Amino acid sequence: MTSPRSSSTEVASRVHRVPLIGATAYVILEDEITVIDAGLRGSLPRLHAWITSVGRSPQEVRRFVITHAHPDHIGGAADANILLHPADRERPLRFNAGTIARRLSRLPATIDVADGDVVPVLGGLRVIHTPGHTPGSVCLYAEREGIVFVGDALWSDDDGALHPPNPYWSEDLPSARRSLDTLAGLRVGTILLAHRPPLERAERALRELAERWH
Repeated sequence: MTSPRSSSTEVASRVHRVPLIGATAYVILEDEITVIDAGLRGSLPRLHAWITSVGRSPQEVRRFVITHAHPDHIGGAADANILLHPADRERPLRFNAGTIARRLSRLPATIDVADGDVVPVLGGLRVIHTPGHTPGSVCLYAEREGIVFVGDALWSDDDGALHPPNPYWSEDLPSARRSLDTLAGLRVGTILLAHRPPLERAERALRELAERWH
C-alpha cells in the first residue's frame, strides 16, 4: 500500500502535489499551510494523513484556495478559511448545482477573492480571474516561483499536450478562450493541473495553445 507521503511529489519549493479523491490538491508548506483545491467530500482524512506524514499538523492549515466550485475541488474543504471567487457562489453552476449549493451553505468561512488579489504565500500568489470553465474560475500565479495553478481552466492529455477546458463540463467556451489569452501572457515555467501531472515548458505550451484555439 502506498503511503500518503510517497504518493505525492514536490513540484516546486514548498509546493507538494497530493492526490485526493477526484482531484489533486497542492499543499504549500510555509509557517502556515495553504491548500489549493480540496478534492471530493471525504478527502479531508487523506489530506490530514499526508500533512501528518511530513511532520506537520492539520491544525496548521490556514486556508483553502479554491480554483472553482465544482464538487471535486471544493468538497473536502473544511476547518479553515476558504477563498473562492464570488461568481461561483452567486449563481448556480450547471454541473451538479444542487450538491454545490448545499456544500457552499455549510462552508465554515468563505472569503471572496477577486482578480488581482494576492494571497500571502510563495512571495505573493496572484489571483487571476479566468472565467470559462465556471464563471468564478481562478488561476493562481506565483511569479517568483514561475508556476501557475490552473484548476480545470486547462488540461493535458497522455502525451503531455495542453488543451482548453473540457467543453462538456465548461460553462462558457468564448470566455475560456479569452482567459487563455490572459494566461498566455504570463512568464511561467510550470503549469500545475488539477487532474494531470505538472506540465513543463509552460510559456511555449500556452502560446501555442492560444494560437491553435483562435
